[in-house]
Parts: sequence; C-alpha cells; structure tokens
Amino acid sequence: MVNTLPRRSELPREQTWNIEALFASSEEWQRALEAVLASVSELEPFKGRLGESAQVLLQALQTRDRLQLEAGKVLMYASLNHSTDGSDPLYTTMLTQARAAVARLGAAAAYIEPEILGIPVQRLEQWMQAEPQLAIYRHYFEGLQTRKPFVRSGEVEAVLAEVSDPLAGHSATASAATNADMTFRPVEHAGQTFPLAHATVGELLIHPEPAVRRAAWEAYADGHLAFKNTLASTLQGSIKAYAFQARTRGYKSSLEMALSVSRTVDNIPRAVFDNLLAIFQANLPTWHHFWRLRRKAMGGRLHTYDVPIYDSPVPIAQSPKVTFSEACEIICRGMEPLGKEYVEPMRRGLFEERWVDWGQNQGKRAGAYSSGVKGTFPYIFMSWSDDLYSLSTLAHELGHSMHSYFTRNTQPIIYARYSLFIAEVASNFNQAMVRSMLLREAKDPAYRLAVLEEAFSNFHRYLFVMPTLARFELELYERIERGGAITAPFLIERLAELFSEGYGGEVEIDKERLGAGWMNFSHLYSPFYVYQYATGIAAANALARDVLEHGESAARRYLDFLKAGDSVYPLEALKIAGIDMTSPEPLERGFGVLRSMVDEFEALVS
Repeated sequence: MVNTLPRRSELPREQTWNIEALFASSEEWQRALEAVLASVSELEPFKGRLGESAQVLLQALQTRDRLQLEAGKVLMYASLNHSTDGSDPLYTTMLTQARAAVARLGAAAAYIEPEILGIPVQRLEQWMQAEPQLAIYRHYFEGLQTRKPFVRSGEVEAVLAEVSDPLAGHSATASAATNADMTFRPVEHAGQTFPLAHATVGELLIHPEPAVRRAAWEAYADGHLAFKNTLASTLQGSIKAYAFQARTRGYKSSLEMALSVSRTVDNIPRAVFDNLLAIFQANLPTWHHFWRLRRKAMGGRLHTYDVPIYDSPVPIAQSPKVTFSEACEIICRGMEPLGKEYVEPMRRGLFEERWVDWGQNQGKRAGAYSSGVKGTFPYIFMSWSDDLYSLSTLAHELGHSMHSYFTRNTQPIIYARYSLFIAEVASNFNQAMVRSMLLREAKDPAYRLAVLEEAFSNFHRYLFVMPTLARFELELYERIERGGAITAPFLIERLAELFSEGYGGEVEIDKERLGAGWMNFSHLYSPFYVYQYATGIAAANALARDVLEHGESAARRYLDFLKAGDSVYPLEALKIAGIDMTSPEPLERGFGVLRSMVDEFEALVS
C-alpha cells in the first residue's frame, strides 16, 4: 500500500472521469452559472396565465424543464469536482453558488404547479387531446392531482422553494465537517505507516493483520467522534427541516411524505416499508447463524472492527487481484444475457468515454455514486482497489448509470429521471448477474469462497445494515415529530443497541465506536432512503434469476423497465419487469438467496 496519496492534479488521466465533456473549464462553468441566473426571468411572463390556453401552459412547462436541465448541469459540475477534492475551497464555493441558483430557479417556478391544479381537469384533458406535445405531460398531471391536498398556494410554494437551499445546508455542513475538516491519525504497524483517509479506510479494514484492521477502525471512528456533537446537531437540523416541510404540506408524518413523494410522485404504500422491517426482524436468526459461522471460521472471536457497518466484513478468503480494466471486461461478460443493446454502450463508457473516476487522491470523499442529467454522461465516482469488492462496486454503479442511460435516451426531460425506490434495483441487479457468472465458473473452492465473501459484503450492507438504519431513522423522525430532541449520546447508544440485536451475541462490541456509525452515512440526510436499498436488492436478485432462467423475454422486460423512468409510478415500473413489491414475496426471496449462500458458506468453512 502506498504511504502517501497523490494530489488530484497528479492522477493519471485514465483514472479520472471526462468532466471536460460537461464544461471545458471552471470559467466556462461560471458563464453557464451566470446564464442560469439570468434566465430565471424567462418564467415570469407565464405567471398567472397558465389557465389561458394549451399553448401558454406548454410553453411554460417547456421553459421550466429546459432551465432546470441547464441548472442541473451547473450543479452537477460543481458537485462532481467537490467530491473529487473537497479540500479545495474553489469547489466548495462553486457548490454553494450552484445550490443557490437551483433554489432561486425553484422559487421562480413555484407558481406553476399550484396554477396547474387550478385548471379544471376536464379542460386539461381537452387541451391534451388538442395538443400532442402537452399530452406528454399526462402522467405528470395525474401525479400532481394525487398531491393536490399537499400543494400549497403559489406564495407558500415560493417560500418553500426559497428556503430549500438553507434547509439543505445541514447536509452541506456535515459534508464539510466530514470530508474537509475531519482528520485521522495514521495507522502504525511493524515499522510501517499507513495514511488513513476516507479513500483508504476500506483497504485497511480488510488488511490480513488484525492489528492493522483494529487500529484503522478505531482511528476512523475516533476521527468521527471528535465531531459527534456537530454532526448530531446537523442531523437533527436536517430531520427537523424535513419534518417542517411535511407538516407545512399537511402530511401526517415525514414517512408519509417520503413514501408519497421522492423526486417525483412515488405513491409507495406504507405496507412496503412495514413489510421490510417485519421480514428483516423475522429473519434475524439467519444473520445470527451467519455471524456464528463467521466467528468460528475466524478462530472463535469476531470483533466489531471485523464487521464494520460502513464497509465490508473482513474476508475469510482473500480476494484475487482484479485490475480496473480486468473488472470492466468481467462485468461486460456478466451482463451479456441482456444483449448488445445493453453491453455496447456500457463498454464505450468504460473504455472510450471515461465515465468512471476511480483513482485515489487527497481530498477525495468516501463512497461511490452515479450522477448525471439528460444529455450528459452517467458519471461514476469511486475509489479503486484491486479486488472483487471494487469490481462489485463498479458493477453496482454501472447498474445505476445504465439505468440512467436508457431512461435519458428514451424519455423526455420531464420523465428523464427515476424514483429512488427503483434506483437500487438496477444497481443490485448488475451485481447479482456478475456474481452468478463468477459462481458458475468458479471451480476452485478458495475462489468460490472469495466470490461468496463479496456477496456477503453486498448482502451485509443491503439486507443487514440498511434495514437496521431504517429502523433507527424511523425512531429519529418519530422522536422529533413528538417534540423530542436527538443528541450524540442518544444516537450512539441507540444505534449500538440495534446492531447488537442484529449480531445476536456473536460479535464482541466496542459500543462507543460502533454507535458512532451513524456519522458514516450521508444517506440519513436523504429522508427514508436507506430502506430502499433492502427492497432494491430483493427485487434485483429476483429479476436476475428470472433473466438467467427465462432468457430473452425476461431480458426484454428488464430493458423496458430501465427505459420507463418517471413515465410511470415506481411500483408500476417494477411490474413491467415482473416484480410486485406490494407483496412480501420478493423480500422473502431475497432472504432465501441469503440463506442459500450461508448454507454454502457453512459447507465450505466446516
């Protein structure tokens, strides 16, 4: 392992994404930002006039959509740069400016939806029949009607849009504290010094020497604990801000608003959320069995630093070395059942268009994600290590990016995104497909065990950590909605209790550092996002099995699902692919896959 990380400017070009395709320079970005701010006034002439005619309404919607897309590109460029070097004050400034511009545009467009809701439905139907371009917005209009009881007056909507930027500031503060200000003591072992950073902690946590793993886990937790009160305050502020919006709109709870509205209208029944928590808790014995097997395989002792909740458990079998280019080839091969329509654009993105930023550098934030808007590359952010875990992360983010690719190339701007509820289906589907191929080909027991270890890493995150966080998050929102408060000691105590329940007494716990894990999840600043990882992995594994068993017909249904975007509600999109998430069955199937892998793991390590 290298002892120092390079500066961003020192990374080889092939390890960075092609951000120049978005804006050639920060100067060009600045001009685009100024253009967005100047264009806000283009919405003013339509205010108060949307009920005049189909043409006026159409022009207003098209203007809004175009301006939001342009603002999205400005925000995206600033955000991508901030992710790769959060220590650069220029990128912090750019991100602040971009967020303010988006909020200003949102405020200027806030009158549109209340005015649309003031148009009689019969008149709107007549306009859509007379104007085909307006008819494109039919599903959008239908979604608005379901939200009608929760849409306030134009004046109130404008205020809510204006305050969206300051209300979102809690997340920005947490990000700055975590990614720019937080430092970690280096790991010392056997005369070697290992620098500890967000980009390197994952590699140290799977180090073969337990002393290195423990030192890295403790130093990383202690770095976060130094900010525990600040981050508890920012998290509480974020929850209060969302609860305020839910209350202002008339929802019974924050959860009700989150299930109803994500980026668009979701209409997720409460039963989907409740099913997950109930089925997860009913299947905790499967996890207890897994931890017991793992403890025995590791010589009779299993520590919290061996199973970090924000990263992969230390593997029983070491991963074979896999370079970035080798991983790209493996993933392309694993996705071949979907055909050339899927694999060829993915291959271009990996080998020609540089979608992926995978090098490690100073100031680069932790984690991985896919990002983009219509007309841009579906960029992928990650930090690469030469192992199956990075391969799996890349497959996961490519699932997001290919979902975005098909949606954006199929749908008009208004539907060129998709609900967070279905986002994690496409990502986990790729992992399931690639993993199935590797297991089919694996003859050597050690290699097979290494593939299973990667699978457990995936299931640990999505069917253990995320449902536990969903339980934790629900308690936090309900506590705030009752007028209570959340403090760092409470957060640490309660999270440690929930994970202790999941470990079933098989893991030796450092309570304070385990309980500090809530600071490792920026997901908590996206209200009720984490539960969707669990529903996503369950649906994904069911769909992957369908494609592998039924071939082209199932593959075609899956591609149709990827192309649907926001043109249908998320549960309807999944039904296109053949999954009904209102039923507990996909979740039960997901835990069934986990149980079968635990059984094979037991056979291999016994």
